[in-house]
Amino acid sequence: MRRNRLWPYLVLAVTMALCCCNRKTIYHHYEHTPLAGWEKSDTIVFCVPPVPQSTVLHEEVELRISNRYPFMGLSLVVDHTTLPTGITRKAGKALPAGLVRTDTLNCSLVGEDGNFKVKGVGYYQYHFHLTDISVNKGDSLVIAIRHAMRRETLPGIADVGIKLRAY
Repeated sequence: MRRNRLWPYLVLAVTMALCCCNRKTIYHHYEHTPLAGWEKSDTIVFCVPPVPQSTVLHEEVELRISNRYPFMGLSLVVDHTTLPTGITRKAGKALPAGLVRTDTLNCSLVGEDGNFKVKGVGYYQYHFHLTDISVNKGDSLVIAIRHAMRRETLPGIADVGIKLRAY
C-alpha cells in the first residue's frame, strides 16, 4: 500500500528532472546598476568562461526595471568579444585580440496601452533575444553592455543580465 502512495511522487520527480535538463544554460548572470542611476559611461561587463563544446549559443539580455524608469523603451549597445581557445583574460592586463561584434538592442518596455509589458510588483523582469553566437570548444566570451539613451543617467534600472543557452 505504501508503494502506491510514493509512485506519483516518483513520476513527478523524474518528469521535473527531465524538463529541467532540457535547457542547456551555459551562462546566466546579473550585474547590479547603481541605485542613483545607470550612467552612460558605465559599461557592464560579463566574462563567460570557456565553453565545454562547439555550439551555437542563444543569447538573451535580461533586465530588472522598477516603476521609476521614465521611458517606454531602452536602447543598449552590446559588444561581444570571442576569445579563441587558450586565450584568457588576466587581471591587470589588456584584453587579447579576439573576434569583436557589436549589436544594438532596442527594448520596448511598455505596450500600446501605456502599461509595462510584463507583470511585477515594484520591479519588472524582461527577457530580450539578442543574437545567436557560434563558438568553438574552449572559446570564452567577454560581453560588454552600455546604454545608448540621450539622457546621461537612467534611474530605475536595477539589474542587467546575460543568459546563454546552447542549442
